[in-house]
Amino acid sequence: MIRVAWILLQSRHGSRRPLPELRRLEERRLRAVVAHAWAHVPVHRRRLTDAGVGPDTVRTLADVGKLPLTPKRLLRETPPAELLVRGVAPGRCHVVRTSGSTGEPLRVYLGPAEVDWHRAAGLRILQDLGFRWRDRTLEIRALTGSTFGVQRLGIAPKRWVSILDPPGAQLREIVEYRPDVLCASVSTLDDLARCALANGVAVPAPRLVVVDSEPLLPAARARIARAFGRQPTDVYGLVELSNFAWECAHRTGLHVAADTHLVEVVDDDDRPVPAGIPGRVVVTDLVARTMPMLRYDTGDRAALVDDPCPCGRTFPRLVGLVGRSADAVRLPDGRRVHWPYFHETLARFEDLERWQVIQEDLHRLRLRVLVRPERRTALVGPLAAELAALLGPDVTVDIEPWDVTGRDPTRKDRPVVSRLLPP
Repeated sequence: MIRVAWILLQSRHGSRRPLPELRRLEERRLRAVVAHAWAHVPVHRRRLTDAGVGPDTVRTLADVGKLPLTPKRLLRETPPAELLVRGVAPGRCHVVRTSGSTGEPLRVYLGPAEVDWHRAAGLRILQDLGFRWRDRTLEIRALTGSTFGVQRLGIAPKRWVSILDPPGAQLREIVEYRPDVLCASVSTLDDLARCALANGVAVPAPRLVVVDSEPLLPAARARIARAFGRQPTDVYGLVELSNFAWECAHRTGLHVAADTHLVEVVDDDDRPVPAGIPGRVVVTDLVARTMPMLRYDTGDRAALVDDPCPCGRTFPRLVGLVGRSADAVRLPDGRRVHWPYFHETLARFEDLERWQVIQEDLHRLRLRVLVRPERRTALVGPLAAELAALLGPDVTVDIEPWDVTGRDPTRKDRPVVSRLLPP
């Protein structure tokens, strides 16, 4: 936690840094991460060499386009020893797994420094939004996070609530705890808003309502604001990169943490597009060292603008962001299970290369899985048990092989598709 506190101290007011100073910091960190990756990470040394790029090639932000893009496929198919700094054992790293919006698991290896940077990223955003260290936070997630000693002393106290609890139980927790900060995915808070409004539940208004994980559409924004008495603030990030963009209070877009993440927008031919024109979002993590992420192709689409913002922040902004979105599964008892549960549950099965949940009937789901044939039999039982515990006895899950022959590799597959809910 000492390093987290140091990071937060260093980044305090960083979003309002004078633009020339911000550019110098970005370029210094870009040069450092490229030189580090070239010298110490086998896959980057090989790819940079093949592209004719050496440690001194990238000097300014304009040079970042000389680096080859890093597609998710490369990270999935490359052995960990090739992705990590030489001498770092994968087994000693903290591993985060993401299925992204394609349902294909991706493992990212974090050293102690990156773990702290990821923790600090969320706190840094809250801090920028006006978070106070005595504020009570309530977070609704599929998995419970860690509790730290300082929280028991009343510093940044936090309560975790399971995403699998019924909306009524989640609302009771909110009413009882009266959080200053409420955090959850868009779909989770939208469901809670529907429940609160339908049942006349008066929810004490938090000072901050933070949503993430899915696009925040206008209808959901309006419902959440009406139910919780506060406009939600949208946060964008990826498990593999941490959270790195958050919505401006003036609703002019999402400010990118440019001092830690260099964001580009490119067209389908990997060429940079003019400011304000949508394209593919490409990100270079300027602080990751254990597993450097150079020009990582997120697969999401947005436009990038850097004109002056009324809020006074100098960070550029993402606008028109189309992040990872998916449907939810509706259960016979009226509950909805959103994609984060499937994402976090199925990502734990290491043999599962790709998955997709399809609902065409209230009582039946199809789980399409891509897994090596010799591992399929051993995987089916644990998968079925895990899903049965969630879905209950009234829902049958058919687990079937996923034939991806002829699939367009550039097309994103939604991880959860329900025919029962509007698209």
